Amino acid sequence: MSYPWGAGATGRKSLDPKLDIVFWMLLARESNRALLLLVLNAVLKPATAIEAVTILNPDPERTAIDDKGVVLDLRVQLEGGEQIDIEMQSRSHPALRERILYYWARLYAGQLRRGTDYLALRRCVVSLFADFSLTAEQRFHSIFRIQERHGGPLLTDHLEIHFLELPKLDSAGDQNDEPNLLLWGRFLSATTDAALEELAMEHPVLKQAKDALDELGNDPAARERAEQREMSLIAYHLGIGAARQEGVSAGKAEALRTLLSVKFGKLPDKVVERVEGATEAQLDRWLERVLSATTLDGVLDTRT
Repeated sequence: MSYPWGAGATGRKSLDPKLDIVFWMLLARESNRALLLLVLNAVLKPATAIEAVTILNPDPERTAIDDKGVVLDLRVQLEGGEQIDIEMQSRSHPALRERILYYWARLYAGQLRRGTDYLALRRCVVSLFADFSLTAEQRFHSIFRIQERHGGPLLTDHLEIHFLELPKLDSAGDQNDEPNLLLWGRFLSATTDAALEELAMEHPVLKQAKDALDELGNDPAARERAEQREMSLIAYHLGIGAARQEGVSAGKAEALRTLLSVKFGKLPDKVVERVEGATEAQLDRWLERVLSATTLDGVLDTRT
């Protein structure tokens, strides 16, 4: 796993747009509205270009380390009332398809208010960028709708789900039937600063995206938010996985050791022993502190 707030093993210093909070900040900032419109038009390919949107969740709140949802999505509304949910996922997990369908249902049902006519309902779309394979298809971009199973007509165009699977970019390049979307796939998949710089030199859209990413990277608050989000996700996934195998306390201890190592480097033996011998209440307190602490003592100091 890469850690987007530091250089990491690849020598990358820029933030990683595959981290959901970075993806969110990159597209949701008012100054980057043109980028959001470019992405929406590339994914949806509407008959008439989308020229304006309203962001429905202007500030993501779910970045706490104990958040069980660990999902950050960007919800927007088009001028005609259609709603689009866009999200980035770097890890697969059980029931992902069901969750995506639930997200669509939440958008769709959320349009109704007491006394609202069903005819007022508008199309809702969920678009998921995934850094893993979701389907057996070779296509980078898959679109799912409700259609009569024998090849008949659509039941309605109100349900539409897009999967954009980054590992399948090579096949997308061979097909080359969605060149604008392919540009975004290449941008999101870049793993080094040199690769981003090369892409920026190839196309003005990617230069605009890189400039916006650099601006985020130069914002201390954005970098801190990215660090905290990444640490939260590491803690969540490690804690859940280890807890299934070893028990809740052992899972939290493993998550804390990993987070401390990521943030402060190799741990002294006495720190490892202290973590392994901690109570669950201590582990919970230290897991909360690790997000903001700047030293090991700041995490493990029992006096505060």
